[in-house]
Amino acid sequence: MQPVSPQFLVDVNLPKHFSFFNTPDFHHVSDINPSMTDQEIWTYALANKLVIITKDADFYYKCITSSNYPKIIHLQLGNLTLKELHNYFENYWERIVSLLENSTLIVAKKDKLLTIL
Repeated sequence: MQPVSPQFLVDVNLPKHFSFFNTPDFHHVSDINPSMTDQEIWTYALANKLVIITKDADFYYKCITSSNYPKIIHLQLGNLTLKELHNYFENYWERIVSLLENSTLIVAKKDKLLTIL
């Protein structure tokens, strides 16, 4: 039996029309409720077993201080053009997904990936 592919919740601080996020594996906060608070996003991700993809450091800090948390991919990439962001995902996405198997919090930097939990 093959492992189930993770499903992702894309925070509003990331581009909705980014081609990499336009598959059934990606759910957009902006499609669910663009006014969701961070706590509502957190609760929604937990309830639906979704991995949060965000640039918002609040999720990073909440994850390292909470006892119950969803998986999080925290992007610390600075300002990138859509092309640069796409190239980053082309180069790192498979590795990020493989790290999710044994990690809860992944920090994606321009030149490295860190697993925190």
